[in-house]
Amino acid sequence: MASACSILYEEQVLCSICLGEFKEPVSTPCGHNFCKDCITLYWNSQDNAQCPLCKRKLGNKPKLKVNTEFRDVVEHFNRMRAQGGPKIVAQPGEVPCDVCTKPKLKAHKTCLVCLASYCEPHLESHQNLKKHKLIDPVSNLEDRVCKKHDKMLELFCRTDQQCVCMMCLNDDHTGHEAVPLERAFKERRDVYENVTSEMKKSEISKSESVKNIKCFVEKSRETTADEIREIVQILTSFVASVQKYQGELVEAIEQKQKDIEKQAEDQTTLLEQDISDVRRLRCDVEQFIQSEDYLFLLQNFPLNVTFDNTHPTDQPTDSILRMTQDIPDIGQHGHIEMVKKSVGQIEETLRNEMEMLIQKVGSSDSCDAPTQSHAVENMTANNFLPERWRQPQDELMMIQQCNAVDLTLDPYTASNWLRVSDDGKRLTVGGHQQIFSFFARPFKYLPYILAKEGFSSGRFYYEVQVSSCKRWLLGVTKEFINREIYFEPTPEDGAWILNTQNQIQTVRVFVNYEEGKVSFYDVEARSEIYTFTGCAFKETTPLRSFISSVAGISSIHRPKLYPVFGIYNNYINYYGDSLVITPVSKP
Repeated sequence: MASACSILYEEQVLCSICLGEFKEPVSTPCGHNFCKDCITLYWNSQDNAQCPLCKRKLGNKPKLKVNTEFRDVVEHFNRMRAQGGPKIVAQPGEVPCDVCTKPKLKAHKTCLVCLASYCEPHLESHQNLKKHKLIDPVSNLEDRVCKKHDKMLELFCRTDQQCVCMMCLNDDHTGHEAVPLERAFKERRDVYENVTSEMKKSEISKSESVKNIKCFVEKSRETTADEIREIVQILTSFVASVQKYQGELVEAIEQKQKDIEKQAEDQTTLLEQDISDVRRLRCDVEQFIQSEDYLFLLQNFPLNVTFDNTHPTDQPTDSILRMTQDIPDIGQHGHIEMVKKSVGQIEETLRNEMEMLIQKVGSSDSCDAPTQSHAVENMTANNFLPERWRQPQDELMMIQQCNAVDLTLDPYTASNWLRVSDDGKRLTVGGHQQIFSFFARPFKYLPYILAKEGFSSGRFYYEVQVSSCKRWLLGVTKEFINREIYFEPTPEDGAWILNTQNQIQTVRVFVNYEEGKVSFYDVEARSEIYTFTGCAFKETTPLRSFISSVAGISSIHRPKLYPVFGIYNNYINYYGDSLVITPVSKP
């Protein structure tokens, strides 16, 4: 409720015609006050002058003068209102009062009859004069008026789903179902309440999904950090083991060098003793030779005396000389070559193992991750979020999405009657292959060719168009397969091959290295043709066993598998047959 000051202000300092503050207030003979312009305009619109409030006839239009005392009272109250009275000025975005002059106060209610908004002081004056329908303050009141009939929009046409006035029912909406706006509003609000309820459920579900995903990521981060620490520890232990064996190897070589030096020192001591004895004997002989005492010379040195060159110390001398001649070969070449060879084999095996491990870690979980999180499934299944990952509908679709590889034919491995296109995608029967290499190992007796790409882990998949070939061959072989065999290789030879004359358009080949499977599919029929299981891709070699005992790594050797392609022909009827490696189509 307004304060006493506000009531006094409304009753005494507001013009009852414009409902605003008095401007040049004048008094009528009946004692009522009006703005000079307001009462003048009011009288000009009528034939006889009368008071707008009490309806008293005033005869001829009286001459009006500004009531200076009353004006002072109005100004006094205006100053009081400006200095202290409670007021709420309309802020940007709020509905202002249409009656207030600057500053405009915040509107308290909007009248749907007057199509105007009123602040609390002006609203009391409005209620005293008229009993109109009031609502919470709204802007753009002109949107609530029918543009055609200039009437209030009071009804809602269900047929055309739009707001109409009463006149519209007799015009453009004749015979349509219309209800009051309030009823339509309640019905629409009920619908929106149901929608918001569903949205709230979706919001809760999505929030839970976000929480689960964040929790999953956090656990994954922790697990990854633990794995990295363990891997670093394992590799550090491996490096420490290599350094340990390096120290032992260096110590063994140094010990061998010490033994050689000790043996050489012992032999040198004996040789120096022999040299001293020989030198002393030689001096004695030279002294006797120079003597002129013939009798002494002849009696002490018989005629058949000779120098004995078979001193006991001479035999080790030959041995040590032979040993010293072999030292350069043993110390600089023998040990170095042995170390180079062994380290090279270990490095090659370790490199293959690490490449396989990196490829496996990078690709093994790329397609399984989306299905592992229940939260992600909920998000993609909900209509409010776009689907970011398509759930495969069958095994072939899973293969297409995750394991496709791009292959290129290796012309250096092609037999002489097969030709490879410039882009390395088409294999044709006829002519001779124009590419030769000193290091080439082509198939000598079989119409085969290998791909350039090899795989030693994980899963891979490719497609081949065989519709232009009467008898074709597809599969995989190990990297060291014998290419001079006369007959089609078998799994025992290290090859898993499908050889058929079926009229198929496109064949899909899928290899699972870890599970030892090679599968062939008909693309158009989306059916399996044949599958090799239990394939012995992995091998165990003595070298691997040695490495595993030294470095603690796996003793399993993983040779590379190369896709193999072939065209059988009788050199006449099949001339021009071809196979084409096609891009893998995404579902």
